[in-house]
Amino acid sequence: MPLAVFSQSLVARTTASAALLASLLIMIPMVVLIQADVRATRAELAIRAELATKIVLDDVANALWDLDPEEAQAALAPLRSVDAFAEAVVLGSQGERFTLYRKPGSGFLPEQASTTASSSLTHMDRLGNRREIGTLLVRLDATPTNATIRHDVALLSGLGISILLLVVLGVVWAARGVTAPIAAMTRTMTDLAAGDVSVAVPGRHRGDEIGRMATALRIFRQNAIDLRQAKERAEQAVASKAKFMAAASHDLRQPAQSLLMLAALLRTMAKTPDVADTARKIEQVVMNLKQLLDELLEVSRLDAGGVTVTVGTHEIADLFQALDSQFGPVARAKGLTLTVSPLRASVATDRVLLLRLLGNLIDNAIRYTASGSVQLVGMAVGDQILLEVRDTGIGIPEDRLDAIWEEFHQLGNPERNRDNGIGLGLSIVKRLSATLNHPVKVRSILGKGSVFSVAVPVASGRAQPPDPPVALPPPPAPRPATPPPPAALPPTVPPVPTAPPLPAPSPVALTASAGKPEGVAVLVIDDDPFVLNGLSLFLANEGHRVHSVSVADQGVRDVQEGVFKPDVIVADYHLSATDTGIDFINRLWMLLGIRIPAVLISGRLDSEVEQDARAQGITVVPKPIMPDRLSRLVTELPRTH
Repeated sequence: MPLAVFSQSLVARTTASAALLASLLIMIPMVVLIQADVRATRAELAIRAELATKIVLDDVANALWDLDPEEAQAALAPLRSVDAFAEAVVLGSQGERFTLYRKPGSGFLPEQASTTASSSLTHMDRLGNRREIGTLLVRLDATPTNATIRHDVALLSGLGISILLLVVLGVVWAARGVTAPIAAMTRTMTDLAAGDVSVAVPGRHRGDEIGRMATALRIFRQNAIDLRQAKERAEQAVASKAKFMAAASHDLRQPAQSLLMLAALLRTMAKTPDVADTARKIEQVVMNLKQLLDELLEVSRLDAGGVTVTVGTHEIADLFQALDSQFGPVARAKGLTLTVSPLRASVATDRVLLLRLLGNLIDNAIRYTASGSVQLVGMAVGDQILLEVRDTGIGIPEDRLDAIWEEFHQLGNPERNRDNGIGLGLSIVKRLSATLNHPVKVRSILGKGSVFSVAVPVASGRAQPPDPPVALPPPPAPRPATPPPPAALPPTVPPVPTAPPLPAPSPVALTASAGKPEGVAVLVIDDDPFVLNGLSLFLANEGHRVHSVSVADQGVRDVQEGVFKPDVIVADYHLSATDTGIDFINRLWMLLGIRIPAVLISGRLDSEVEQDARAQGITVVPKPIMPDRLSRLVTELPRTH
């Protein structure tokens, strides 16, 4: 635990290190000083003992030579005046004790409590030679000296500990003066990194390094505040852009819908080829506008996070079949072959968004492939399914592999030919990839083709190997085909206010044009008079009996009073502030007692409304709906109900 604290706290490490260093610097000199004092005191006692022996040395030697113990006792008597004297022992030449003189009043003294000095006793013999005749041992009592030593040691130790405590406290105070501001600024930086810009920066206004660090931290905090504000403004701008795009898309789809219907009507009623050709060009222009609106709106909603991902378990084979049905005719119309590699596996994904992502990749491959084939392949790689779209098209230069994901970036289309798209397809793919968390990668060889791969997680179990390849029937002769436009992702914001609409026309029943058989009875309702007239005139020209209203209550009254009995309902979703197309359809169903076929069209629908409508059996299509598709729906729906 202490090691963990030291490893994480600069304050603890610095304080402990400084205290330890100061302790060593104080304790080592104190220990050396105490040892020196002890040695000096003991050496002084030993010198005193040696001096004492020299005082009586000659007299004791004479007494020992004469073998007179009493004379030896008398010779040793002066030692009583020596401080700390305890006893003296005279030993013979063989080490035998000759005499013992002990200070009066003193008892037995252990050796560890005494200091002993010894001197050799010598005497001149009759021949004049000096002979060693014994040894004199003088013992001094070391008890007072030891007491003095202990006193000195205690005094020095107390003084050293006091100095040590003062030094340690000073070092800790100095260390915390350095480390505490750093620790406080570290906590502040941690809070800032976590996004808390309200944290206060520790006040430090000195000109030293820590003061400059505090100043830099305050600047960093202000930059973080500015960055957050800029981020909030950017998010608001993105939301405003999404709101604007949603409103603009809805408002532009209304006249686009009218233009499509009127252009189709003009084409069918044209009396000269030039007028018919002009009508077809108008339809193409409106379709280009529709595509631009769809893709701009989708980019805006993906950027604003307005797309909800609903993950479910889906079969790869079903996804591939849907893509083959949608894009197979388009590829064959261009003289290309679209092949699908079967794979039995389930993936966890959002079906609508993944189909949109893969559809953009396939559409892009068809656009940039002049001849050859486009392949849709699935491969099991670990716990993922790798979905690849391969083509034999123009390829992508290596230095442009990153740039292709940018908005309005196109290869080989410097003149901005709208037939090659508007340059938002791959940008939408990149955003859908991030939204779904399905990584997208690309590899390409210039002039030979490209491969786009999408990694999708396996839902459960393991992917089965693909079935053995089967021979595909030869493609039919190219025929013009227009794939159904992909449903635009519905916005989540209301439209911006627009100019007041023209007065709603009175309910009108239109009949089939002369020379055409009477068709289906269609009740059309839309609050926009231009859209209502365009839809009504087109359907009437197609041979259907049309009754148009702009107010829900009027339409219900006309049916209730028997003015018109519809076979099909074509309703706009936004009818008024309180009425919707779904409500209108349900009212007619309850009135008629049967669920007649109904088509719901709108410039914008959120996913919940769309799912609710489909769950009730209402066919949902986005505006602008192609005239041919509307005609097919009106003709075919009554047969399927």
